[in-house]
Amino acid sequence: MTSQTAISKALKWALLGSAAIAVSAPVFAADSSDSSVEKIEVTGSRIKRTDMETASPVSVISADDIKKSGYTSVAEFLDNSTFSSGSNLGASSNNGSGGTATVNLRGLGAARTLVLVNGRRMINSGTGADSSVDLNAIPVAMIKRIEVLKDGASAVYGSDAVAGVVNIITKKDFEGIEVDGSYGGTGRGDANNGEINMLIGGNTDKANLVLGVSYVDRSKAMQSSRGYSACPRDGSEEGACFGSSYTGNPSVAAGDGYMQQDADGNWVAQTDTFNYVPYQYLYTPQKRFSTFGNASYQLTDNVQLFTEFMWNKRTSSQQLAPSPFSMTIPADASGNIWGEDVGYKRRMTDAGPRGYSQVVDTNRYVIGAQGTLDIHNGLDWDVSYVYGRNDAISKTTNLQNTAKILDTVDSSVCDNESIPCADWFAGEGELSQDVLDYVDYTDQSTGGNTMDDVSGNISGDLFELPAGMFSFAAGVEYRRESGWFEPDAITVEGDSAQSQQDPTSGSYDTKQAYAEFAIPVLSDIFMVKDLSVEAAIRYFDYSNFGSDNTWKLGVTWRINDDIMLRGVRSTAFRAPSVSELYGGAVGDFAYLSDPCDGYGSASTSSTLYQKCDSEIGNTNYSYTDSQIEVTDTSDPNLKPEQADTTTLGLVWSPSFLSGFSATVDYYKIDITNAIGETDEQSLLDSCYENDNSSACSTLNYTRSDASGDFDYVERPLTNIGTENINGVDTNVRYAFNAFNLGFVANLDSSYLGKFEQDGVDLLNTISGDEGAYARWKNNASLAVSGDAWDAKWTVRYIGDMQDLNYSDYKVGSMVYNDLAGSYHFGDNTTVTLGVNNMFDRDPNYVPSYDDANTVVSAYDLIGRYFYAKFSWRM
Repeated sequence: MTSQTAISKALKWALLGSAAIAVSAPVFAADSSDSSVEKIEVTGSRIKRTDMETASPVSVISADDIKKSGYTSVAEFLDNSTFSSGSNLGASSNNGSGGTATVNLRGLGAARTLVLVNGRRMINSGTGADSSVDLNAIPVAMIKRIEVLKDGASAVYGSDAVAGVVNIITKKDFEGIEVDGSYGGTGRGDANNGEINMLIGGNTDKANLVLGVSYVDRSKAMQSSRGYSACPRDGSEEGACFGSSYTGNPSVAAGDGYMQQDADGNWVAQTDTFNYVPYQYLYTPQKRFSTFGNASYQLTDNVQLFTEFMWNKRTSSQQLAPSPFSMTIPADASGNIWGEDVGYKRRMTDAGPRGYSQVVDTNRYVIGAQGTLDIHNGLDWDVSYVYGRNDAISKTTNLQNTAKILDTVDSSVCDNESIPCADWFAGEGELSQDVLDYVDYTDQSTGGNTMDDVSGNISGDLFELPAGMFSFAAGVEYRRESGWFEPDAITVEGDSAQSQQDPTSGSYDTKQAYAEFAIPVLSDIFMVKDLSVEAAIRYFDYSNFGSDNTWKLGVTWRINDDIMLRGVRSTAFRAPSVSELYGGAVGDFAYLSDPCDGYGSASTSSTLYQKCDSEIGNTNYSYTDSQIEVTDTSDPNLKPEQADTTTLGLVWSPSFLSGFSATVDYYKIDITNAIGETDEQSLLDSCYENDNSSACSTLNYTRSDASGDFDYVERPLTNIGTENINGVDTNVRYAFNAFNLGFVANLDSSYLGKFEQDGVDLLNTISGDEGAYARWKNNASLAVSGDAWDAKWTVRYIGDMQDLNYSDYKVGSMVYNDLAGSYHFGDNTTVTLGVNNMFDRDPNYVPSYDDANTVVSAYDLIGRYFYAKFSWRM
């Protein structure tokens, strides 16, 4: 992408003018006899065509595929695809997800995957100021199919389509009544899922109406209920016991480090750690209720009005160990035997676990018109307005107000009826109920997102060339997005046991125009049945950072009826989100090493020794916790991420083997100006070991006078990141008949050849922070169907990987087997029985990550899962 030039200015006005003229032109009667084959719009292009195969690779997932999978959300199905990697949020994301579920194409992050519904944008949703779509908000019952474009598509769709596009096509022209239901659970009797859906539709000569409702109820499973996530793991002494130094008993920074009381009440060096397994969810509970529908009305022979609506209400919850907090206790506080102010920390086991809950309402409404113009061979047009909004209320129970805690240790304000005095040096379980009632509180925050999107498109055949019709699409779009998040007042003031957080509020708008062309070049000559070029360009102007453009150039070469070669070269971009631009500063605990830990053993003339000694002055200083609280900050001056993408592919459908097809696609994506958090560990090391003033000022850190530990470390967002990936996707499918049965064999395979993030090689690694980037992922299936039944066996394979933080530890490969079968009672009723993870495989052990002893986004966590489904239609 380049800065704005005279050419881009001319392009902008040409596109705006042509699209405006096309959309406002008078409507004339079109001759329907001009085309005998229906043309459809395929994800990745606005030009309607008769062939699903384009220059860009597209995978299609049918509603039947989802129904027979046992999954109750779009995210669960997509997470198990071969093109998903990295780290996703979903049902097993207990810490920090807010109940959201996302898709992560190519491992490039949910914000770089564009989610559409019927080719139009879906509102970003979650707990407030969100940068990606919560797939929980899209009910499975409304889906006709899902088209996944595995290629950058910013020239066609705009921002976010860097890794690809997920386009959810809903059911239309449905007639009758359909009721679906399902229930499933694990062999251990937990993680139960229930779902009930109803769809009603009707048609007249001019109108169609489809209405639906859906309800999903998902129950929990605990980490303590699985041997692999126990402490230690079943049958092994391996496995972290979740060793936080914040325990239920007090710890005091005194002497050479933190101290605790032994059984006799003596203060000794701290050795205890805290096991939080009994408190944590392995599989999070959730309830979702949705209503949805669409309608159309044929206003004239060539003009149709249409509308869509969707409302989803999600209630979800997560649970973490009791809240940790730290403070400085004054010298005169009850129980303080040191006669001076001392650093203090404790986990509030007396209050109980922290409970997180969310109530999220997501709405999306579409109104529009579409039709044809009797120009040339007939032009298709549409105009639409999309409004989306989500509102969330989030609560956290059993938190503590640290200002009130300080009141209880200040003898000048406590020891009266309204403020009880507390001996915080007393052991676990010895805090009085009066103290707990005074210091505990329920934190409540609110947040949301809105989107207004107005667009107009026109497409069709312009004129005929010797090799075929020259086709085009063009359009304009105006979009405004806003987001907000309002934390609880206690959290904003910094008086909460959880990290301080500032409010978030902001918005931006954008004006865009695009043009796309399909140009036939050669036809029916030697070695060329068809050779065509696809080209697209998009101009965009954002209110917060200015204007630019992005482009796409693709080629399809059909050598003969059997073989087609294809390739695309394009640029893509992602505009910074509201939270990245205007997000309030928020604290987070990161796994970092304090460079001053044990600095007394360093040379006294070293920069490290001198800097640490001047700040701490205790050569025996030892930082006892692996987590340092850092504060994430946004930047209103962030620029868009930029990407160059390349795909090269082959499609083979041999005429001598009916029902067989194979595709091979190579992809390469290089992202620059990637928005990300600075590497605070590298900055810390550079600050202390090299006395790098720039690194020190970026971190903007402070230390506690009492303990010497970090009080504040800043982690700002920047535009300096890079990501470079490449790989190969393969699909082989063979449908045939034998023994009076129908068979379909299918193999999807993804080979990851490179994955570098800011110069760090993540290829074939797995970690709790980055997720999983297996070199190989394969899904193989065999479906068999008879007159009144069908069955499907699926094998999912995830290759072996290295623990990112333990290079000598190899995490083995994983194979899952799923089996499902359906019986059709006449034309109206179907019953399906199935089991996922048939052989009850536990997830692989990942030693560097404490959460459940594995990476929760990489594997099936709940074990063997049985389910039953029914469908009745009238």
